Amino acid sequence: MTSFDFRFIESPDDPELNALCEQLRILSTESSDHWPANQLELIGQAGVYRWFVPEIYGGAQWDNADIASGYVRLAAACLTTTFIITQRAAAIRRICGSENVRLRENLLPGLMTGNACATIGISHLTTSHQHVSKPVLRASETESGFLIDGFSPWVTGASGAAYLVMGAQLEDGTQILFSVPTNASGVTVEPGFQLVSLTGSQTGPVKCDNVLIDHEQVLSGPVDNVLITRSGSGTGGLQTSALAIGLAQAAIDFIRDESRKRSALQDIYESLLAQHSEIQEQMLKLASGVPVCTLEQLRTDANSLVLRATKAALAAAKGAGYVKGHPVGRWCQEALFFLVWSCPQAVLDANLCELAGIEE
Repeated sequence: MTSFDFRFIESPDDPELNALCEQLRILSTESSDHWPANQLELIGQAGVYRWFVPEIYGGAQWDNADIASGYVRLAAACLTTTFIITQRAAAIRRICGSENVRLRENLLPGLMTGNACATIGISHLTTSHQHVSKPVLRASETESGFLIDGFSPWVTGASGAAYLVMGAQLEDGTQILFSVPTNASGVTVEPGFQLVSLTGSQTGPVKCDNVLIDHEQVLSGPVDNVLITRSGSGTGGLQTSALAIGLAQAAIDFIRDESRKRSALQDIYESLLAQHSEIQEQMLKLASGVPVCTLEQLRTDANSLVLRATKAALAAAKGAGYVKGHPVGRWCQEALFFLVWSCPQAVLDANLCELAGIEE
């Protein structure tokens, strides 16, 4: 077990966050193909999961802008760990937003400390497998609750979680959101995919073979579009942009350090830094409710920046950066993640046009 001998982090400006990020940065030099157990232990000890829980339930209740800032800082230190946190935070937020008081009271104490972990499987209700005619995770109502059958294709860290928050669709098109223990009868956590990057997140499918869910396990529904009900409150599409901005920050910081030895890189660094500052400012304004741009435009710009910044860092590192184990090589692979993870079609189209040199 890794020890973090500091108090809970109280804000994005808290010096304790600097200390946590430094430890995460050191640990991130380990293979990103392995589950980041030590990093996640530190996250729990630092009280990070409390950020997402309202004070009325014993949490720290950080506002959306502070959470987005925290994600940027953490992602710059270790993207794999921070990605896992976003999925755990999404599960926590859905539980907090549910009107199921008993379930909330049973789960939140352990989730806030990290002693028990939950993750989320809802991509099939948003961007994944939307082309198939039959829902991949289906629910049928019974006298005591619901019977769940099918699979959730992209679940992060289910093997390291005690609970899953998942969504399923009924025959009439309505949907439910529910919580189920990972050791429940009929639940099978498949091995994570061998990904181009972030394999350590252990992201893969979870199968449900006639899993019985009673009414006390239902977070919301049956309703139309269950993800936009009260249980869906939170930072929404900001979090993935925050991760991209954080990874871009790591690459830009590397170019800054190299520019101190090679003045020819100074203009490159300053240009990327200015773009980063502008995009981050847009993100923080959006998180605070100021509509300076759309979520899709923010994601488009964040994707563009992280792809360009990581490649610039690789060019600055020269051949050394192309040797396996060098951080800039890993960052270039990680940047590709943002082209495929929960990427709206409009964002993907804009990024494709940029990559193809087509002006929109």
